[in-house]
Parts: sequence; C-alpha cells; structure tokens
Amino acid sequence: MTLNRRGSLARWQRTTDSLFVKICGIREATMSVHAARAGADAIGVVYAGGSPRTVTAEEGASIVLGFDRPGMTVGVFNDSPRTLPALGSHRGAMQFHGLHDEEFLRTFVGQDRLLIVAVEPTAAAIARWSKLSFINALLVDSARPGSGVAHEPGWLKELGAIVASTATPIILAGGLTPDSVADAIAIVHPAGVDVSSGVERSRGVKDEGLIRAFIACARQAHAERHPH
Repeated sequence: MTLNRRGSLARWQRTTDSLFVKICGIREATMSVHAARAGADAIGVVYAGGSPRTVTAEEGASIVLGFDRPGMTVGVFNDSPRTLPALGSHRGAMQFHGLHDEEFLRTFVGQDRLLIVAVEPTAAAIARWSKLSFINALLVDSARPGSGVAHEPGWLKELGAIVASTATPIILAGGLTPDSVADAIAIVHPAGVDVSSGVERSRGVKDEGLIRAFIACARQAHAERHPH
C-alpha cells in the first residue's frame, strides 16, 4: 500500500481498509530490505540528533535504497532543523518532532510527500495540530520518543475516543512490542502504528524476527476488528 497524499490517507482512515505499519530507526540498508519483505508500509530513518539510531545524510541515502518504496522512507527530524544536510537531500516522507514551526512545516506542502507531525500525548496537542489540514498524519508518541516507555492505559482509552472523533489520521507509537501491539490497537483503533525499540535486540540494533512478529501481530489485530 502506497500512501503519499492526504486524500489517500483520509480514505484509508475512513474506510479502515488497512493498517499503516512503520518500522522506525533503521540504520542499515540490509534491515530496510528485511522490513520491506516483512510487509512494512514504511521505514523511519532518524536524522535527529541524540539518538542511538541517528544516521548521516549519506547513510540515510544508502538505507533508502534498500526499501522497495522510496517515497515511504520517512526522514525523522527534530525542532525544524533548517541547516541539517538531510533536510534537503531526503526525498521520501518527512516526520517532525519537537518544537514545530507551522510556517516551516508549510514549506513541504505540495511536494507530493507524506508529512507526519509528532505531537505531545495530550488531547489539547492533538486538537491543535489536527486543525492544520496540510498535515497528513499525527504521530502520538510517549513523552520520551524512542525510549521504549509505553503509554498509561488510561491515556490509551482517552486516545481511542479522540481517534474516533478526529479527522486527521493518528499513528500510535510509544513502547509498542510484538506482545503489546494487538491490545493497543484494540483500545485505540489508530490508523497506523510505529515501532522502534520494541523490535530491537539491543538498543539501536533491529532484530529481523521481532520486526516480522510485530508486523504479523499488528496485521492480525487489525484484521480481527475489520474482517473482509
């Protein structure tokens, strides 16, 4: 499934015909090949600093070549990084964390690429950013992205109610694992899920078996809720 325009994303959420699954923090081309073969819709390439998964623009270009849909390689950035080389060289989808500058984000409108904005895990933050129609999807991560810390159960229930009433597709991230993703999907009913640390055998090192297991569990959970 290729998702690269707001129209397709809106249809995807409304008809619940599929679940968007992203494997984030890929650091080498061989693992992006594994993610593609396992059925991932997208992979994340982290250019934001301060993460064990951070790669350079040159490394990112190599990783992109390993995925079968270059447009669904998601460049992950932090705090509107205007001077970061990868901001200009990355040609796939874009995902921004941190201090969002609306004017900066608007520069990506009309470039035929998926634009994902990570927001704080609060109802107020989701309401604020969902008003901006040029954003394709909101990523609701934990308060410490990439840490493997999961959301509180009470918040997941609240988020489920928000998802049901919000037009902008919501991608759930934050401490998801092959063992927990099915329950999270059942509670939140997100348009997509995103995982990084939950498919690693050590910090920053992805595990092919865990990637396969995560995608299979997520797909099964979605299929059980939306049988064809």
